[in-house]
Amino acid sequence: MSFEFYTAGKIVFGRGEINRLPKLCEGLGTHFLVVTGASSAQKSGVLSRLTDGLEAVGKQVTHFDGVSSEPTPKVVDAAVRAGRGAGVDAVIGIGGGSVMDTAKAAAGVIANGGGVRDYLEGVGTGAKIDKDPLPFIAVPTTSGTGTEVTKNAVIMSREMKFKKSMRDERLIANIALVDPELTIGMPQDVTAASGIDAICQLVESYTAKGANAFCDAMSIYHIPRAVDALKRAYDDGSDMDARETMAMASMVSGMCLANAGLGAAHGIGAGLGAVLGVRHGIACGMLLPHVMRYNINHGVGKYAQIGKAMGCSDADDKTASMYAAYEIGALCKHLKMPGRLGELGVTVDMIDELAAASMGSSMSKNPVDINNEQCAEFITKIL
Repeated sequence: MSFEFYTAGKIVFGRGEINRLPKLCEGLGTHFLVVTGASSAQKSGVLSRLTDGLEAVGKQVTHFDGVSSEPTPKVVDAAVRAGRGAGVDAVIGIGGGSVMDTAKAAAGVIANGGGVRDYLEGVGTGAKIDKDPLPFIAVPTTSGTGTEVTKNAVIMSREMKFKKSMRDERLIANIALVDPELTIGMPQDVTAASGIDAICQLVESYTAKGANAFCDAMSIYHIPRAVDALKRAYDDGSDMDARETMAMASMVSGMCLANAGLGAAHGIGAGLGAVLGVRHGIACGMLLPHVMRYNINHGVGKYAQIGKAMGCSDADDKTASMYAAYEIGALCKHLKMPGRLGELGVTVDMIDELAAASMGSSMSKNPVDINNEQCAEFITKIL
């Protein structure tokens, strides 16, 4: 067995750790581009605390709050212009996955020139990251994408019908600060969508073609705990123990996906985002039990270990595998996720376009090979 493992240069995890951020930034830069969503960081007071703290230790701050949904080339390039114009030498992303992907991409593009599309896999100009990105600090306020510890930034264009990654090991955050207290204000629908994405990443990385023993150990430990914690966090958003468990599971899911890969749920989920703008977590959550059953029926036996970890310990492997898929499906129902693609707006005339848009890097790591035609057939069956 051989594999490589990449993660953030330093991980700081714990309740209240956000208060250490200004001190942690020492030595990383003198002028920080702070990327946030349009209002969340301001409303919670986190932005003002961070800005005041940085300025108290002699740092300058330029704030970019133009992220409102999944990052597009237009949004990332706007952040790049803001950073370049101000002469920043470091970047902080504080928010959900879209904010951190915007900040991560900006850190790379500011240092290397051009626009973000130049660097995107499959649709760019083939530009490479030659110079080290600006130092990047990731502070998640949701528990889902795990992008605080990944080496790629996912960028979407509805107009050009793509959802692609800017990818390089040097894009990984210098510091990932994960404070579960920052997730307390998440609305119930965001808790559901982000949380099921984390679980999808844990499950898919466990069964991906690039799976390895190091990541497997983390995934199989966190899957049953995350399923339980997500139900509790969804039902009671103030359950701090559940929030902490989900914050850890999300971070670990990012480590696992970055080093093992994903699968068809994320592949088709990317297609749904590009073609219809479907929210990433909802797309992946809706697809996951269907993809699990598809892979199980095509001979993938590794789901049995997930089923046994979730409580089906005395069953044969096929039963335990199907139990895992059933339990994930039951969780999706608990979270009020749609059960069929038609509920997300997919129609028969979109099937070929959606299948074509699903043939990205995630699909290539699915444990069962799925080509364009087979993907279209699968989509038709779960329409």
